[in-house]
This record gives sequence, structure tokens and C-alpha cells, in this order.
Amino acid sequence: MSVGTFLVNYESANTLPGGYVLKLGLVVDVVHNQAGGVSEITQAISPPMDIKMPVHGTVTDMTVMPKNTHHLVNLTSAPTVGRYEQIRLVTSDDWQTGTANVTLFTDTPQGVIHFTTDVKVVKAPQK
Repeated sequence: MSVGTFLVNYESANTLPGGYVLKLGLVVDVVHNQAGGVSEITQAISPPMDIKMPVHGTVTDMTVMPKNTHHLVNLTSAPTVGRYEQIRLVTSDDWQTGTANVTLFTDTPQGVIHFTTDVKVVKAPQK
């Protein structure tokens, strides 16, 4: 179990061409069971989708059996004009991999978009 506050960046793994890609840059505060940061959802279509929104939420430890712990991170964005997102991220005990279930409410003809993607930790870009 991690203690304290740390930064983590996730990116979709094994995405099919033309599929949705999720990127999350989060600050996780394990002591206070909170997380916040920025999510980016992209899709290579015409016109391309590129949605960036601040997200915040809660962190819960889930222990199914002894020595089998996962972390549940529930994130939501603040409602903006025409867009809103909910992300449920379940990570491994070491926070390195996981699965994200994403619901994106849009003001487009697509309406509500649901997708699930495996994520992995990626190194933050140096600036």
C-alpha cells in the first residue's frame, strides 16, 4: 500500500486504430483518499476528437482476498457546456496498470460514449 501523495500518468494500452485513447495525469493523495488531475480523450476520426477536462474524485482500496488488493479511483469532471465525464479506474496494488471504464457525455450526435480501456503508467513528458 502506498502512503502519502504522488503523481501518476496513465495512458491507454493496446488501443485499436481509430479507437478511443485515454490519458490521465493525476495527483493521488492516499492519506485523504482523493485524486485529481486532467483527463484527455482522443480519437483519430474526421474531425478528430480531442477533449481535455479537469477531473477529481475519490480513492478506495479494495481487498478481495489477503494479498490481493486493488485501488478504485472514481473521477468526475465539472459539468461544462455540452460535456461531462465519469471515469472508474481500477488499478493494481502497485498502481502500475489498470482498467478504466469511461462515460463521456457530449453535445454531438453521438450523445453518450462508453468505452473500456486497459491503462499503464507512462513517464511524464519533460518540459
